[in-house]
Amino acid sequence: MGGIDPEYLKHQYLYVPWVDDSKVDTIEGGKAIGLYVAQHNKVRPTILCPLKSNAAYHDEFNKLTVVTERSGFVGENGVVIAWCPTRKVMQKLHGRQNIVVLVEWPSERFDAWAKLVGAYNVVTGEVMSAGLSEAGLKALEGIVWEGYNGWHDSIAETLTTAHLEELAVLGEYDRAIVLEYAAQHRGETSIQRLEKILDRYERGLAAA
Repeated sequence: MGGIDPEYLKHQYLYVPWVDDSKVDTIEGGKAIGLYVAQHNKVRPTILCPLKSNAAYHDEFNKLTVVTERSGFVGENGVVIAWCPTRKVMQKLHGRQNIVVLVEWPSERFDAWAKLVGAYNVVTGEVMSAGLSEAGLKALEGIVWEGYNGWHDSIAETLTTAHLEELAVLGEYDRAIVLEYAAQHRGETSIQRLEKILDRYERGLAAA
């Protein structure tokens, strides 16, 4: 990661992935990057994390606004440090225009999020991409549409499965991408139902 790079200031989304078995301290490095970006933009960053205690361990986060799974909301046109987030707390970020620095913890990975938003990976120095075609994106939109009532019935599952098959034919089916895209538009309980649909779909593929 190698220190603070001015390249970080060119991107709306920065992804600081957890690196297994590495000497790179992405946690402290990610913290420094988030604070650097906020300082450059002359704003006090918002800390987005599962629990208040996650931020309380870090003196640099004292007196900053902390938004958690159970309290607070994220404003707009600021800098958000998504600090070791969960998918649940990330839902508070969706639909808001902010500069986001996501610092990942190994318990929940966010490479799918980074690909969908085109985040800059500070470890690899690359802008990430989901590689979706127009037809692939349309299939994802269709999946979200079928979940308007929480994917609660057999009709929704049948139509959703048809969209999954469209993605597979395109060579663009990726479970993590499907779930992350859906999570940006639907609630946690609905996503749990979608996960079960994907489980059944994948079991069908394995049996075939």
